[in-house]
Formats: sequence, C-alpha cells, structure tokens
Amino acid sequence: MHHKNLIKTVILALTLCFMVASVSAGNVYSYGAVNKATTSTKESTTISEKEKLEARRKLEKQRKEFEKNIEELDKTLNALSSASKATEEYIDTLDKKIGYVNQQLAVLDSQINDYLEEIDALKKKIDETEKEAEKLQKEIDAVQAKIDKLNEEFEEQLSQYRERMRAVYVSGSSSLIESLLECSDMSNLFIRYEMIKTMSKADAKLLLNIQKETDKIMEQESDLNEKKANLDLMKSDLLLKKDDLVEKQEELTEAQNEIAQKKINLSVDRAESDKLLAELTAKNGMYSEFRNEDEEIKKAVEAEIEAVIKGVKKPEDITLATTSDRKESTTEFVNPTGIHNNSDAVYSMIYPTSYRAISAGFPNYSSGAYHGGLDFPCPMGTKVVAAQSGVVSLVKRLTTSYGYYVMIYHGTDSKGNSVFTLYAHNSKILVSAGDSVAKGQQIAKSGSTGNSTGPHCHFEIRVAGQRVNPKNYLM
Repeated sequence: MHHKNLIKTVILALTLCFMVASVSAGNVYSYGAVNKATTSTKESTTISEKEKLEARRKLEKQRKEFEKNIEELDKTLNALSSASKATEEYIDTLDKKIGYVNQQLAVLDSQINDYLEEIDALKKKIDETEKEAEKLQKEIDAVQAKIDKLNEEFEEQLSQYRERMRAVYVSGSSSLIESLLECSDMSNLFIRYEMIKTMSKADAKLLLNIQKETDKIMEQESDLNEKKANLDLMKSDLLLKKDDLVEKQEELTEAQNEIAQKKINLSVDRAESDKLLAELTAKNGMYSEFRNEDEEIKKAVEAEIEAVIKGVKKPEDITLATTSDRKESTTEFVNPTGIHNNSDAVYSMIYPTSYRAISAGFPNYSSGAYHGGLDFPCPMGTKVVAAQSGVVSLVKRLTTSYGYYVMIYHGTDSKGNSVFTLYAHNSKILVSAGDSVAKGQQIAKSGSTGNSTGPHCHFEIRVAGQRVNPKNYLM
C-alpha cells in the first residue's frame, strides 16, 4: 500500500513537470502577428518651386494684361479706320498694338520654355519611376519565391508533426497518468517516464521548428506586403505623372498654336504699318525708319557697334579702332588730329545736315517705340557732315537696319567718357575707317538705305556706349 501511494505521488510530480514542459512548449508555439503600417511622406515644396510658381503666375498675369491692351487697341483701330487709316494716329496705334503683341509673344516663349522644362522633367521622373517599379517587382518576385520555399519547409515540418499526433492517437487514448500507473515498480516507472519525456522533447522541438518556420513566413509576408504597398503607391504616382505629362503636352500645343496664330497676325499688322507709314511719309515728306524691324537684326548690329566702342582706346593711349570692314585688322592712329582728350569741348557739335526739321525724335517715335537718335528728312544726295572732328571708327554697308552708315570717334569728355557719333541710311559713303575728319567735313551723301521709309539722315550721339539726346549738344 505504501509502495502504491509512493508511485502515485511520483506520477503526480512527474505529470506536473511534464505539463509545465508542455505549457512551455505551448508558449513557444503561440505567436502574434505584427502589422507594419506603411507611411508616406509628402514632399515639401521647396523655395525654388514656390519661386517658379510665382514666376508662372506673373507671366500669366502679364500675358492677360497684354491681351487686354491689345483688345482695347483693336477697338481704337476699328474706330479710326472708319475715317482713314492713312493717318499718323492710326499708324501709331497700330504700332502700339504690335509692341504689345511682341511683348506677349516674349511671355508665351517663356511659358513654352517652362512647359518644355516641365515635360522633360516629367519624362525623366516617369522613366525613373518605371525603372524603380520594375526593380521592386523583381524584389517582390524574389520574396515570393522565398515564401514558397518556406511554405514547402513548413508543410514538411507540419506533416511530421501530424504523423506524430496520428501515431499517438493510433497507440491508444490512455492518458499520461494511466500510462505511468501501469508500471509495476519504480524502475519501470522511471524508464517509461524518460521515454515519455524524450518523446515530449521531440514533440516540443518539432513544434519549435514549426514556430520558427512560421515566423520566417510571417516576416517574409510582412516584407512582401510592404513592397506590394510601395509598388501600388509607385504605380499610382506613375499614373498621375503620366496624366500630368499629357496635360502639359496639351498646354504646350495650345501655347504653340497661339504663338503661330499671333505671329501670322503680327506679320499682317507689320506689313500694314510699313505700307501706311511709307504712304504717309511720302505724302508729307517726313521720312524716317520703319518701326517694326526684326529684333535679331537690331541685336546683331548693336553687338558689332558695342564691340567697336569697347575696342577703341582713349586718346592718352594710342587710339585704336577695330572694324569689320578690315577683317578684324587693327588700325593705329598716331597723333590723330581733332581728337578731344578729357574735354567737354567734344560736345560742341553742329547739325549733320543743313536740313533741321525732325521727323522722329529721341528717345521714342510718336508711337512710343524706342528711337535712339534724330531723323532729319532731306533730299537724296544731301551733304552729310561730321558733327565734330574725330576719327572714322566704323563704316558699314548694310541692306537692313542702319543701311550705309558711318561712326566717328571724337575722344573723351571731362569725365573720361568716350564720345561717338553715328550717321545712317546714306546713299554713298565718302570716308573709310581710320580717316581723320574735321568738324563740318562731308563724310557721306544722304539716302534711304536699310530700314528707311525715304531719304533722311539718322543721327546719334553715344557717350560711354549709351545713346543720348543729340538736341542737347547740337548748335
């Protein structure tokens, strides 16, 4: 009796230990799923982007203002045309409209450049996003392959565990305690207990392996879900970028069509302005320049003149002048006659012609367009003289712009500023670059070459490279 009670007590203790071991194994098996939330950060608008948006807003505002001015001028032109187009008022109004259209075209050109930059940037971003999406898809495929392999390993471990449970079930439904109570002595009891313990450890190890495989799968699936979520965001972003690209391309096409139409209308308006101005100046004899010359031509001519002005040394040095007519060769003037050195006497100038009526003054035409000198209408072949003594620094014979023109260097004023005069639209030039000329000496015959409505002398004074009002210096 005492022996039986001892075995029961030991069985209870061993059972308790086994249960604790089972509970521990159960704790190993239990797991919790961890959900990883993907967060997306919105890109903050940089200062440069804000500046771009503000610049675009200003450009659009300017374009609309120019359009409003053009519409108002069109109304004025319609009202004036009912009386007569061959008037200075109508031509001036038309030229003002042309000026606004030119400014509007400049704005549209800027907008088109902006569109082109945005389109190029979007195309680049789309290309980068597509490459990132392709790379991410490969990563997803790789992770999926890992998961598939892990699932195979998991199924193998789980199959082993199922076989073990099936074997236990087939062996009978006796409980652990019943199995131990059947032992006839203590030695048999401990042997059976060790066997059960070993089997329990094997079961626990098997469960632990299953748990590890499960954790691996969970981890890989979490990574896979995160990558898939990122891919979905990437694809959504890609669709938005492509929609934005289509929109920008449509805006670009619209702006290009608008420019094309405005240029057609502008060429018509310019032709009408030139025709009416030619008729008007022929009628009143107040010849001047056509006011709608191509900007690129004017820039090219100005660049050449500026290069000559910058290339001329002051009188205290050896005076040099580089001219295009001499194929970039340099002419040295040793002790040139009549060159002023740091003296305001250089501004004591006479009229370039004996005709003093002015058809277009400084600094603007009657339309408001820039005019950098004075126009003196005079008969073809009228004598054109040097307003001050100096050295001929440039002679050009153009079919556009100033036509046949002469530029003379007179030295420097009391502040050391260089002083030049320019005589344009001549029919014949009587001097060459490098010639010294005296005040009042004939240098050309008046004409109507270049951008001219009829025979006249266009006269300019340039101080330190800047055009000034000749009226302030002519005597």
